[in-house]
Amino acid sequence: MIDLTSTRVQNGVLFATNSITALAFAFVLPVMSLFLVVRLNAEPAYLGIYTTVSSFMTVIVSQKLTGLVDRGVSSKKLFMFSLSAIAVAAVCFSLASEFWHAIVIACLVMPFASSSIPLILTIIRNYADNSGQDSTKLNSQMRSSVSLLWIVGPPLAFLSVEHLGFTTNYYLATFLALLVFCFVGLLFKAPQPIAKPIREQSSNTLPTKIWLLAGIVLLANIGNSTYINAMPLLITQELGMPTSYPGYLLGLTAAVEIPIMLLSVNWARRWGKESVLRVGFISAAFFYIAMYYCDSMPSFLALQLFNGVYFGIFVGLGVTIMQDYAPNNIGKASAIYTNAMLVGTMIGTSTMGVISQYLGYRSTLLLSLAAITCALIALTMFIKAYQESTPTVQKEAH
Repeated sequence: MIDLTSTRVQNGVLFATNSITALAFAFVLPVMSLFLVVRLNAEPAYLGIYTTVSSFMTVIVSQKLTGLVDRGVSSKKLFMFSLSAIAVAAVCFSLASEFWHAIVIACLVMPFASSSIPLILTIIRNYADNSGQDSTKLNSQMRSSVSLLWIVGPPLAFLSVEHLGFTTNYYLATFLALLVFCFVGLLFKAPQPIAKPIREQSSNTLPTKIWLLAGIVLLANIGNSTYINAMPLLITQELGMPTSYPGYLLGLTAAVEIPIMLLSVNWARRWGKESVLRVGFISAAFFYIAMYYCDSMPSFLALQLFNGVYFGIFVGLGVTIMQDYAPNNIGKASAIYTNAMLVGTMIGTSTMGVISQYLGYRSTLLLSLAAITCALIALTMFIKAYQESTPTVQKEAH
């Protein structure tokens, strides 16, 4: 008989949970810009309105939910609630026919659905601490499961939109969300919070470093989200390529991310997490410059190597770095990381919508370049300012 409480089994359950959740999102998020412009006939600038509303509400909701985890509320129950919200959101999108319908969904349902991301990040870190595993390694392994499914997820999503339509695509997302809901309910054993001294439990103040890192994450994701939302429209609307092509680019990037994430753990031990992250930002800067000057599918495919290096390092190490600096507030640190990503998405998509409406989709790549350059400069300044304390934090994390 299989022991469901064993570390090996629960690692597998977490891996599968993270994977299927990512696959459900893969049928919703990558096609959103196309859905709003093509299905709901929204102007490109309206993308910013939708993203701003959704991101703002998600910041509030996710901060509250992860704060409940830090205070002892069952992370499993909260996560299952967020999974049900994914299913509801997908059904609502399948029925939407006006732009204001999408805004209502963004206000009332998507914030709870998107909160599944910081919740699972919190669960993974708490489980690593509870079971005595290397948190950096486990975070990278779990994030690699997301990339593994995103190799096929976005291509399948764009293919389903091209051949079956948006409605069927969202039904697929609903099915996947309900599948992982049942999976978690039957097999997942929520980690028990580690007992902390009373003095540590009462500390709610996050160190300044967390907020500085959040700013760096925000800048980096302005660049990434601008590209992610503009690229499908650049490929299909401006260059006239098939609807399925953006999915191939996203899938190839995800394939590159997996080995990079796993390798970044060893790189971080040797050179430090922050220094490795800086290399990722440099790769992103080169990627955005090259994408701006290319206009053929073979060149787009080749350049995904650099995007994969960047994003593999970014998501593989980013959340762990922030959690390391707030060991007594893992839930809050995870939420701040996710919310910084969301605010970056909000700013990036809003600005992208305005730029693309007046200057074209290709011009948005210059915004991505500017944002990642600022993130690179800020990270370099952070490393220089905290170079004495950084090794200590990394050592404690392992």
